Amino acid sequence: MMKGCYVIGVFPPPYGGVTIKSKLFCDLLKKHLIPTKQLDVYEMSRKKGKIITVLTECIAAFLSDKAIVYCIDSKRLRALMLLQDLFKSSFERTTVLAVGGVFHKTVSMHKAFGEKLKKVKGIWVETEGMKTKLEQMGFSNIEVFPNPKSEVGCCDAKPSESSQPLRLVFFSQIGKEKGVEDIIELVHLLDENKMIFYRLDFYGHVVPDFKEKFDEFVQQSPNVYYCGVFDSTKTSVYQKLNEYDLLMFPTHWYAEGVPGILVESKMAGLAVIVSDRSYNSEIVQIDKNEGFLLKENYPQEMFEIIKRCADDRKMLNLIKERSYQSRKRYAVEEYEDMLWKL
Repeated sequence: MMKGCYVIGVFPPPYGGVTIKSKLFCDLLKKHLIPTKQLDVYEMSRKKGKIITVLTECIAAFLSDKAIVYCIDSKRLRALMLLQDLFKSSFERTTVLAVGGVFHKTVSMHKAFGEKLKKVKGIWVETEGMKTKLEQMGFSNIEVFPNPKSEVGCCDAKPSESSQPLRLVFFSQIGKEKGVEDIIELVHLLDENKMIFYRLDFYGHVVPDFKEKFDEFVQQSPNVYYCGVFDSTKTSVYQKLNEYDLLMFPTHWYAEGVPGILVESKMAGLAVIVSDRSYNSEIVQIDKNEGFLLKENYPQEMFEIIKRCADDRKMLNLIKERSYQSRKRYAVEEYEDMLWKL
């Protein structure tokens, strides 16, 4: 029996998709009383003098009898697996948490890397689509672990009342890649229409080169508010999201896997307007009425969806409820057996 687990990852700060995923996975293991030791390879970037220390800790993990889990970007993973190849037996107790939505492309570009990955105990990808692509490349050790979240504290969908403004929220990094320019154009359409009553709140870190444009937009838009970076240590993200009707997520980022905010929205009973990028259509399934997918003209399509929702609150409430019901696909409680099999 394994005596615990090493998680070789990158941990905040800074906050980003990979660092957050590393932290959340460690928290998950500890919650299930699995002894866990964090190895932060980002230390090598923070302080050059830490390189020997970090590599020594990694070697200790390879020599141990404990499970090893990687939660790092592909570039660092390729480098560390070159070192791990000197301790080949350790591959049998190694699991790789594939980060983002382009992991399979990296594997296809680096054949030696792919051969090493075929030796590990398991590769956990975030979507069925990624699993299929890797299996087509000859992998047989692929499982789906879709960036799940705990159901603890989840909230029933809160009905949207026609007497109240439509409550819109953006909850991500604020910049061009996440589609904020499209939301700015959307607000212009909403304000020109003057018949749709709404409030739009933004939460998230503002990208420095986008700050001036965003600040000007907020100042000039009477129904738009910037609420800062959300502190999940003080307030439940589910409870906060539950206050809203629609999450706006018109991302243009090409490497999305399963964005955590889409899972959190399900746990909070929130309908979602999301761009049809990467694997978003697998997460927000429109055939099951779990939300809305954007195809081409994001601002105009968002405007038309919001108008429909404002005019038909019964339809909106049904979609909110179905979004909440779909949370089971992403509830970490459904994946506990995978954790123990590490």
